[in-house]
Amino acid sequence: MTGDILRIEAKRGLREIYLKLSTLMEISGKPAEGFEYYKIYHAYSDTLNQIAADKQLLGLEIAHESERKSQQIGMLEQQTELQQYRIRQNSIFLYGLIALIILLILFATLFFRQNRIKTNQQNIQLKQRLFRSQMNPHFIFNSLASIQNSIINEEPMKASKYLARFSKLVRNILDSSAAETITLEDEINTIENYLTLQKIRYPEMINFNVSVDDALDVEATLIPPMLAQPFIENAIEHGLKSKEVKGNIEVRFIKKNETLVLEIEDDGIGRHQAQENLKAHDPTHKSMATGITQERFNVLNRKKKRKIHLNIIDLKDESGEASGTKVVIEIPFEVI
Repeated sequence: MTGDILRIEAKRGLREIYLKLSTLMEISGKPAEGFEYYKIYHAYSDTLNQIAADKQLLGLEIAHESERKSQQIGMLEQQTELQQYRIRQNSIFLYGLIALIILLILFATLFFRQNRIKTNQQNIQLKQRLFRSQMNPHFIFNSLASIQNSIINEEPMKASKYLARFSKLVRNILDSSAAETITLEDEINTIENYLTLQKIRYPEMINFNVSVDDALDVEATLIPPMLAQPFIENAIEHGLKSKEVKGNIEVRFIKKNETLVLEIEDDGIGRHQAQENLKAHDPTHKSMATGITQERFNVLNRKKKRKIHLNIIDLKDESGEASGTKVVIEIPFEVI
């Protein structure tokens, strides 16, 4: 840069010299030589003017380039600020979303926990109500009266057998009322003890049979307790007691794929006639045990993916007359 400046200054100096020489030649009466010097002066002036113009153009280009770079820098700064703003916004959104998910998880956990506690409480209350309905005073009084009659009539073996059955039934019901599930063997024992006691009470009224599918492992199969007894009680009290001849009750446990099917079938007077009889004797009567059992099914089904299904079928004979009732309960298969 210093060399360029010196060369320009030298050209300016030479230009001034040639201008003075041109003037001097004019004064000395040598116009031709003066004109030659003037042309040289003019050439230096053109060169210097071109250099000045080039410098001005270069300055403009530099200024333009500088302005362009300044604009680029400004745009980059704006883009950087915008990107940082977006990053902050995304961070806020992400943190908010994480917080919302955590709150939803906490809410869902509390909701399901509360629902599970409520369901367990309802199940316990229903079990207690079912237990009270099964241990009704009439049944206990009649059972004890039958034992007393056997003792009075000097039938110690019968009284002892009756008392053993009664104590086992009471113990089974007490144990079942506190359990979530029991073995199929315990449920069968409870049913057989109950039906045996009822047969002793009404020897001329009922026959019963309990059958179990050979494919079932009664010691390892688990089911909710006290499912069959309310329907058996209904069959006896409302279906067979009003029948003029001896009736029959069939209780079947059948394995069907991954489901345990419990069937309770009687050849009594049928539900319609039983309801008519109840209305005639007690218009306000409601079957508490079966109602509680249906509520239990609803509560149990809230806790299970595979549901318990209940179906009550009114049986008909060939002439279309009522010939009994069949209860079918489908229970999800569970093993120990």
